[in-house]
Amino acid sequence: MSSKSPLFSTTASLALAVVLSSCSNASLEKKATQVNALDNHLSVRGRVCTDPPDPYGFPVKVVLLVDQSGSMCISDPPGSQGAAGLCEQFANAVGIKTPARVRALQALTQQFATQPNVQVTIVPWDTNVKNVWPPVATGQRFARPIGIDTYLQNLQAELGKGTDFQGAMSYAYGVIASDIADLNTTNPQLLPRTRYVVVLLTDGTPYPRCSANDNLSQYADPSRPDLIWADSLPDYCNLTNAQGTDAIDGFVPGTDRNQNYQIFSYVDQLMQLKPAYNVGDIRMHTVLLFSDEGVATCNSLGLLCQDIYGVYPNTAPADYPLAAREVARWLLQQIAGRGNGVFQEFRNQDIQNLGLGALDYTSLASKNVLKTLMVRSLRSVPNGNGRAVDSDGDGLKDDNDQPFVHGSNQFIADSDGDCFDDNFEVIHADLGFAPDKKDIRGCDPASPLTRNCICRDTDGDGLSQFAEAYLKTRAGLVDSDGDGIPDGLEAQYGLDPLASNNGVDTDNDGVSDLEEIKAGTDPTRPDKNLYDLTAVQYTSKAEIQTDGSVCYDYVVSNLELVTPPNGVGAAQAGYNLFKVWFAEAPESAVSSDYGVWKVACAWAQYDASGIRVPAGPDIQVDDAAFLPPNLLISDPDYLTRCVGTPP
Repeated sequence: MSSKSPLFSTTASLALAVVLSSCSNASLEKKATQVNALDNHLSVRGRVCTDPPDPYGFPVKVVLLVDQSGSMCISDPPGSQGAAGLCEQFANAVGIKTPARVRALQALTQQFATQPNVQVTIVPWDTNVKNVWPPVATGQRFARPIGIDTYLQNLQAELGKGTDFQGAMSYAYGVIASDIADLNTTNPQLLPRTRYVVVLLTDGTPYPRCSANDNLSQYADPSRPDLIWADSLPDYCNLTNAQGTDAIDGFVPGTDRNQNYQIFSYVDQLMQLKPAYNVGDIRMHTVLLFSDEGVATCNSLGLLCQDIYGVYPNTAPADYPLAAREVARWLLQQIAGRGNGVFQEFRNQDIQNLGLGALDYTSLASKNVLKTLMVRSLRSVPNGNGRAVDSDGDGLKDDNDQPFVHGSNQFIADSDGDCFDDNFEVIHADLGFAPDKKDIRGCDPASPLTRNCICRDTDGDGLSQFAEAYLKTRAGLVDSDGDGIPDGLEAQYGLDPLASNNGVDTDNDGVSDLEEIKAGTDPTRPDKNLYDLTAVQYTSKAEIQTDGSVCYDYVVSNLELVTPPNGVGAAQAGYNLFKVWFAEAPESAVSSDYGVWKVACAWAQYDASGIRVPAGPDIQVDDAAFLPPNLLISDPDYLTRCVGTPP
């Protein structure tokens, strides 16, 4: 009997405890708190919305290269070279009052004038580029085409002599390249949303063509237009004093000019700007106006126009016009093909119906959609098969963020105050960085090199201006390479913020870098087990609004709570801080767009002894809590602008 007494007593005590607890709300609440405290996982949920679409935020910039060579007065009359002559005689005979190209340009620019996101530059060219609109003196490369009908009408009275394709292509490349370079410095966010369109309108082939080698065994002809062309004007091509007043700017006699490879090189360089600068789109279209009927009419008037389009080897003079057409078609088709554009031909009577509006000038405008949603803990980091406390959020776990390890302070992200956080300096220690010694590449207010400097994170990506300068990232972009990962998060793991990690698996553990950073694991260390067991989970549901914006109801779950110790800014242990990153981008360019970013933050408290705030499983973070990233970068911001109860 005595051997059973202890068991009987324990059972009776448990029964009594149950009875007593059923009569005490206080006991019930205490027990519930203890149960919740055992759960160290949190979900963040809410609704976040993109901005309504802004069609004017998607520029279209059009370069119109308009051939103004003398042959245009036969191809597309009337026209004048400045003195009464063949052009005037032909115009009087055919009775046409306005060139088709002028009417087409007027119609196109009137269409563009109603589209505020479209700007143009008009580039007349013959022997050289001349009379560009907007005028070079204004300093504008592109402008809205308003009130330029008179300018367009006067194009017919300014015909020149040559047809320098190479110079026209060089000018187009220069205009676009310099515009892109400026945008890349002042407003790089626009580049993935910008479309550049070049339209080359001509009535024939390059003139003159020059070859540096006058002794080739075979030169191009209409049957082999892809070869090197012989000098079309030998003296002009080889003798400086033979060029007279109609010299081609930049041409050195005795060298190649207007050869196919030279023309194509500008197209290729133009197209290479797109991937080099993450431009939304670049296209080059070509338009041929060709009138062999005009040549026949001209000849019937006794004006002898059979060579108006050039002289061709191995070709009878009567066949010069058709040979010119075949060579021009081949060349312009090649240019359009390389330029991802289309080739159009208007021949004879069709020229009078010339239209340029059917080419693709559409913008890349589309509704903004989710590009990136990720939640990051600023109080813990992945560590082997679990998570380690990181009290100051610098990316360096507390065990390593100590004076006796790296000379750093676990409660101060940048222990030496040089604008490189401790983790950054540990990662780059082999390059001379140290967390306990101000680096001359950073900020030292007492140094004459950086007198009275202060640390600024101008874009809110987690990197100071000094860190951005060192890494050569963009101080105005959260995500310099557009891969969907903020620069500061890539730098935290020693990844290159200028090389896209979207789809890259740095540690070869079968999970991409982007997915690892979102999941809260380390993209530089094989930790597939940690990913399988503890990966942060994301779900979202999109809902298009009447204003064109898209709202996402999201849940981010399996966020692990840790217990940071008491320290600077914390009255008691256990405060966790989570940062929610959200980036939206045009649906037409999600993968390439740099994204428009905003961030929110949330406090939670956890201590296994029985403290958990919030007591429930999740915390609500809605659209109103999201701010531009540069407004949420420091401890005072987190204390006053985060959801939840701060320390």
